[in-house]
Formats: sequence, C-alpha cells, structure tokens
Amino acid sequence: MRSRKNYILLFLSLFIIYTEAIGQPIDTKKLQKIRLKMYVAEGLVYNDKSTLNSNWNKITETPDGKIWFCGADHWGTDEAIGDFTWDDRYKRPWGFGNTSICSYDPVQDKVAFELELDKASVIYSNAETPGYGKIHGNIAADSRGMLYFAGYQGMSYMHEYTRAYYPKSYAGGAIIKYDPQTKKTEYLGIPCPYGAIVGLYYDEKRNVLNGITVDRAKFWRLNLATMELNRYESVARMGRVVDRVREMIMDKDGFCYFANDIGGLTKFDPDKEIFTDIDVKLPGESMDFRASVVSSQNIIYCISNDGYVWSFEPHTNKLETFGHVIGMPGQGHYTPNIALDEEWGRLYFIAGNHGGKVIESALEILTILDLKSKKYYWAGQLEGVEGCFGALTTKNHTVYFSCFGNYYSGDKIEKNSKGKPATRPYLIKYNPPENLGSLKCPTGTAK
Repeated sequence: MRSRKNYILLFLSLFIIYTEAIGQPIDTKKLQKIRLKMYVAEGLVYNDKSTLNSNWNKITETPDGKIWFCGADHWGTDEAIGDFTWDDRYKRPWGFGNTSICSYDPVQDKVAFELELDKASVIYSNAETPGYGKIHGNIAADSRGMLYFAGYQGMSYMHEYTRAYYPKSYAGGAIIKYDPQTKKTEYLGIPCPYGAIVGLYYDEKRNVLNGITVDRAKFWRLNLATMELNRYESVARMGRVVDRVREMIMDKDGFCYFANDIGGLTKFDPDKEIFTDIDVKLPGESMDFRASVVSSQNIIYCISNDGYVWSFEPHTNKLETFGHVIGMPGQGHYTPNIALDEEWGRLYFIAGNHGGKVIESALEILTILDLKSKKYYWAGQLEGVEGCFGALTTKNHTVYFSCFGNYYSGDKIEKNSKGKPATRPYLIKYNPPENLGSLKCPTGTAK
C-alpha cells in the first residue's frame, strides 16, 4: 500500500512539474475561426497568372509607415513550383526562382510592387540552377528608410557542402540595398559563396550588416563604409534540424547572439570581436530560438523552434521563461514569428507548423501573450493561413503578419487552373482590442 501511495505521489509531482514547465494547454474545441483581411503580394505575373506562392521572410516598417514584405515562387533545389510545370523554366522571362519585394501603404490601404530580387542581384535562373526562390531572412531598414535584404534558394545548403561552381550550382545569397524614394538598387555582393542568407541585421551605429548562413551557421559582418568583409565561420548549433540554422539575434547595442551547442547563448562583442558563452539554459528540447524581437529597453523576447517563449536581459543575463505558446510541446510545431507591443505589454504570434496544421484540429492560431499577467489568449484559428514567418506591431497597436496560404478576397477564395484553392503570399492585418478580456477566447497561464 505504501509503495502504491508513493507511486501516486511521484506521478502527481511529475505531472505538476510538467504543467508548470509548459503552461496550460489550449482547448481547441473552444477555438473560433476568424478571417483577417489579406493583402496579396504583387508582381512576377506570367501568362496572366501570379507565379508567387509562398512567403518566408521577416518584415519591417520604414519611417514613412509603410510595411515591407515579399512574395516568392519558392523554386529551389527542393523543386516547389506551384501551379506550373518544369518546362516553364525555359519560357518565363526570369525562369524559376525569383522573389517580389512589395510595400503596403496603410494610408492608401494598398500594396505596391517595388522590385524583383533576381534582377536587382543580376543572378538569374538557368537550365542548371534556379535563382532566388525566396527571402528567408530579415528585410532590414535604417532610420532613413533604406532597405537591406538578401537572397535564398531552397535547399541551397547542399551547394554549400559541394562548393560546385556557378552556374552549375547556387552562387550564394546576394545582399541588396534599396532606396524606396529613388527606386535605386545597389548590389553589395555575396558574403558567403554558395551559402544562402537566413539572418540579416543592420547595425546603424557602426554602419555594419550582420548575417548568418543557413548551412553550418557561418557568421559574417560587412562594413558598408569600407566594404570590408569579416567571416567568422560556424558559430551556432544546428538547431531544429541537424543541417540547418535559421536565426541569430542582434540587440539594441549591436551585440549578436547565437544558440550554442550546450543549450545556452553565445554573445558576440562587435567592438572587441570576442565571443563569450553566457551561463544560461534555454527552455525546451531544442534549446534555441526561431524568432526574436528586441524592446526599446534592450530586452530580447524569443520563441524557440519547439514553441517555448522566453526573454533575456543582456545587462543582467536574466532569463525568464513563459511556457509553451500553445501549451502542447508534444505537437509538431514551427512559429518563426513574434511581435511586441511595448505600450500594451504584449507579444503576438501566429502559432503554427511548417506550412500546415499546428495540431489536427486547428491550423494557424492567433496567439497573444500578456506579459503583465503572463496569460496566453488564443484569439482564434485563422482561416486560409498555412504559414507565417514575420510579424511587427506599429505605434497605433496594429499587428501585421507575413503569411502564405489560401487567399480570400471578401468571401471568395482564389482558385488555380485545376479548380483547387490557390496558395498565395500575403500580408494580414490585425487590430487587437485594448481589453483582452473582450476576446471571449480560450486562455492559459504561462508557467
């Protein structure tokens, strides 16, 4: 009897520890379906049809209030071509593998096509190798409204291994500077030959671009005044999958951070060029980060590849955890987006999976974390959305997400040539209530 009693007590204690670690799980039966207004990416039309079918980039806001995002045909070594055939690569003016950079003007409530990445970088697809099938990193902006971005090709990390020559292989992610006022583009070169860029941050104080490649996490820095390039080779652990890295962090002081191979953070001092391991343990099994946002007070907020939310204060090395974004760490998960509203004290996410259902009974879930009460609000299941890879909050508390999925124009869903719902890239806009209690949605306490 004593043994059984002890067993029950042990089970209960482990259960309590487990729920404390992950927070309360979402009640999917109470999720309501919601549809937010979609602003589809423009450009790259072929045979009167858009060739754009995905969107994997972060987004940014320029001083004039415009939101910058992308659409892409996703074509790469992974051969994700959408509603077209392989033969189209000989017919399209740009072949396969191209990205359209767009702006959204909230005053005019309109999207405008700005430029195509292949043309700006003078790298085109050919019979052997596609061009830039997406932007997989940040669209960075400075205080003057200048933009910086870099190219990516699907599964390009295989080329980085083989180091095959161009055009038989992928040349690498080219960096582009773009002036929205003059429409002038400036090609800044390829920092890591054969390597696609997944992280890109502009340090305006030092006039330096910081970036990282998808394969083996090769960290690099480019001084835009002198065009001096420093490469530090592999600096981060491989993260969610064994052969790829997706993210780095830069704080307000220009210090960079990487998830290391012992489950903590490694910090890079941009002035001394010194790497230092920080004595912290990141939450979750992956013990890393997939998306981050930095507050004006230099507090870093992150979500890991397996959905754990945490914050880090660089000046004190204090790490705080907020549990799992939907309270279900055992579910397949991929949430590479996070937005911060400092005035209202909130984090916003679209919790999801890698272009599919986050759980069997729900697609992408609009999620709000109230940092004051440490309470999650699961506002609803977003109709149409299959993936979200960028987010930001503006001064008027509007939240923008960069997504792809089925496209609704009013109540009408766009269909492809086969009569099935088409997959399109778009920006969605959410106007949250100031009083979260008015949402009448499932909630859970972060632990």
